[in-house]
Amino acid sequence: MSVRYLYQSIPHSKRLCSYYRCQKPILRNIARDKSNRIYHYGCLQTAKDEQWRCPECYATFDATEASFYEAENLRNDRCTEVLRPMCPHCGCQAVRPVARHHEIVTGRLVSCP
Repeated sequence: MSVRYLYQSIPHSKRLCSYYRCQKPILRNIARDKSNRIYHYGCLQTAKDEQWRCPECYATFDATEASFYEAENLRNDRCTEVLRPMCPHCGCQAVRPVARHHEIVTGRLVSCP
């Protein structure tokens, strides 16, 4: 499926990025994932790089596969709503990000900030 077809088939009002951190209208660089949700191309690459692990079923998944729920975040006496990931397989809400940014330096594993 060509990108030009996506621009013609999806109206401007429904052309919103599915990445949970973006949610902005897509004007150019449209991309579609394996479950046919549309993203900015850069947001899709970032979503694929973001990995989480479920502590109950030990599944590893990325942001394109995750389900999200709205949670309240209390910070500096302000209550805001944020989207938090949950496991698409078992529904656990205590998922943790997978540690990444590791390099092997002179035979030992060092974590980069």
